[in-house]
Amino acid sequence: MNVLRLGLWLLRRERRSGEWRVLLLALLIGVGSVSTTGFLGDRLKRAMSEQGARFLGADLLVTSPRPIAGWPALPRAKGRETRPPLAISQALEFSSMVSKGDAFQLASLRAVDAAYPLRGTVRIAPRPFEAGTPRAAEPPPGSIYVDPALLPLLGAQVGESVQIGEARFRIAGVIVEEPGQLGGVFGLAPRVFLRAGEVARTGILQPGSRVTYLYQFAGAPDQVAAFGAALKPLLDGTQRLIGAREGVETLHGAFANADRYIQLTALVSLLLSVAAIAIAAHRHALRHYDQAALLRCFGATTAQLRGLYATQLLALGLIGSTLGVAIGALVQHALAALVLPGVAARLPSLGLAPVGAAIASGLVGMAGASLPALMRLVRVPPLRVLRRELPPLPVGAWVGAALSGSALLGLIAWYAGDARLVALFVGALAALAAVLLLLARLALAASRGVQRMAHGPLRFGLAQLLRHRLDSTLQLGAFTLALFLVALLALVRADLVAGWRQQLPAQAPNTFLVNIAPQQQAAVAAYLAQHHLKSSALYPMVRGRLVSRNGLPIADTLPAEARDDNALRRELNLTWTATLPANNAVVAGHWHGARRDAEISVESGMAERLHLALGDRLGFRVGDQTLSARVTSLRTVKWASMQPNFFVIFAPGQLDGLPASFIASVYVPPTSTDAMPGFVKAFPGITLLALDKLIAGVQAVLAQIVGAIQLLLGFLLAAGMAVVVATLLASLDARQQEAVLLRTLGAQRAYLAQALWSEFLALGALAGLLASACAEIAMALIGARLFDLPPSLHPWLWLALPAAGALLVGASGWLTARHITRVPPMQLLRSLD
Repeated sequence: MNVLRLGLWLLRRERRSGEWRVLLLALLIGVGSVSTTGFLGDRLKRAMSEQGARFLGADLLVTSPRPIAGWPALPRAKGRETRPPLAISQALEFSSMVSKGDAFQLASLRAVDAAYPLRGTVRIAPRPFEAGTPRAAEPPPGSIYVDPALLPLLGAQVGESVQIGEARFRIAGVIVEEPGQLGGVFGLAPRVFLRAGEVARTGILQPGSRVTYLYQFAGAPDQVAAFGAALKPLLDGTQRLIGAREGVETLHGAFANADRYIQLTALVSLLLSVAAIAIAAHRHALRHYDQAALLRCFGATTAQLRGLYATQLLALGLIGSTLGVAIGALVQHALAALVLPGVAARLPSLGLAPVGAAIASGLVGMAGASLPALMRLVRVPPLRVLRRELPPLPVGAWVGAALSGSALLGLIAWYAGDARLVALFVGALAALAAVLLLLARLALAASRGVQRMAHGPLRFGLAQLLRHRLDSTLQLGAFTLALFLVALLALVRADLVAGWRQQLPAQAPNTFLVNIAPQQQAAVAAYLAQHHLKSSALYPMVRGRLVSRNGLPIADTLPAEARDDNALRRELNLTWTATLPANNAVVAGHWHGARRDAEISVESGMAERLHLALGDRLGFRVGDQTLSARVTSLRTVKWASMQPNFFVIFAPGQLDGLPASFIASVYVPPTSTDAMPGFVKAFPGITLLALDKLIAGVQAVLAQIVGAIQLLLGFLLAAGMAVVVATLLASLDARQQEAVLLRTLGAQRAYLAQALWSEFLALGALAGLLASACAEIAMALIGARLFDLPPSLHPWLWLALPAAGALLVGASGWLTARHITRVPPMQLLRSLD
């Protein structure tokens, strides 16, 4: 107890010391970033677990691209013959245009029966912005319920009529709440409910239309489990069985990548914070060797010293971790609002699980970073009061630090849920840090020539930067890393969509025409020609599933990692043509041309993923038929051309007799404002897919994700600043000695102040230049490898980053070291005595 009281008293006595402040700041940043992501992830997971059935609208959901004829019989459990059977509901989901006058909008239509939904609640309001009342999702005959976002897009109000295909419907109410609404933020089209029996009169669905059949089941848990087990073997690869627990993964997948990036950003912040803790703990040990030696002279044992300093570190760790958790709890609210706007208020309250993980991360990180300095401090000999020697660092200190670091990474990997990703990321981060440190060393060496040409305080400041080369290298590397990551995110956000748009040819199609009936081809072509609209060819399209290769099931011919490819899990859009489409190029084999043989051309990327080769005979199931054809060519496809593109193209003849719809792309110039409304009126059953609206929707989701990551980049930038401040404090004693000598020799305060500003401004500007170069290289690689974009320079980056770096590092360095220019030389001499 005496050791505990002494440790806390010394901690209170030294509460204003610089290294304690840096250590506490680093803990706040690291634990704050981890707890922010922890709180948000925990709330989302609990929301999905609690609302799994409500999200599906049922206990069990089966999705299929075509109707399912029958269901397996479910035997009743013994003694429960009177229990009612499973409740069943059937719905149909597809996309179509909804129009009113000259306004039209793509909507997601769900045709429901009277039983929908079996779980959860549908609330319908008579007007937008009202709470609504629970009622059946099936609207009255001749009516629809619409998403309130659809009304301003069409300029419509409740009670008015709109056109869907060839039929008119009255808007009977707006949808306030529905099963699955939690994930609706990621949808690109507003929802419309209509009666299942009224789909036929719209005339929208044509052969080859993309439709999803939804079959919902609800009942007792054992009934649902038994039915699911009996049904699962009967479904093919295009059909999916989703339970309440699996259903939440549908929502989870929408923001899984954003959550992963946010987790990794928090990881970088924590690791940088640990680096700052290690530097601050090392300086704390250097400043307390004499104190420890004096306590040893008074009879303190190694165990007592260990307890004394461990008490201080533990108390500081608990304080910093607790405050970091409080900061994380506040920041996650803003983060939730950015990732899921309008939904954050309905998420569960904060849980306690992330608190323990965040505090454990802070304490383990602090222990690992401080252990080497602490082990040397408690082993200082009493002769230290007479001789300035220090004992060598024991092997146990490094072993303990390694174990603590491994425990920290293990804790983060467990919390992130992906140990492999964390391991790869930490390895890449270590390699990047090594490269940045090397570049920092080279940059400092190159700045020697600038220092020789400089004069006055600037020359002295650059000389100081070169004199403390190790500290300057650490500071430069840490802050370069932080600026680099911030700049890379800014470039990704600004360049990807803009660069992709630049890759589009002039007058690239911006509208797709889908579900064109065969008898409408001539009329559609005439309408487009009449309005001088440039369009692609009309391509026939049927839907089929790849099922075999050379007479064997396709899955049996593939390695395990390729069996889950998306091309095998869904029906493909198949077409036939004798002419090689524009923006396609044959890279292997020969194009089939007008030959009416059983030949196909396969997109090269799909062939590579599925290990397909020229000469392979592929089997496709189209409806109740199975067709086979030989691969005679492989093609590359420019998917960004905005033309209709296909993975598989048949030679003419094999698919001609199958029911098909047609698809085309059209360029609608901004001046042709009346062309598309007139088209919708003339062809109400054809779906118009406006790409500009879809791109705007994707950009909105991307902006939400980027905004969330930017919020966490504040932690990252602060962690980089903590490393800079820690390294500045580590060199503060040497700077004080130099200041004493210079003031004694007649240097003025103004001269020293200008020299300090010159040193820190140069350090920040150099970090900004290195970060700019790294960001340009990384962005060029990302654009070329992932998005097929040409490299481009960003002149604004080379101005903004050095300026921002000089300002931030200059201000932090001046605030940390400014007091040495204001203290009289005699006072400094006494403090250093």
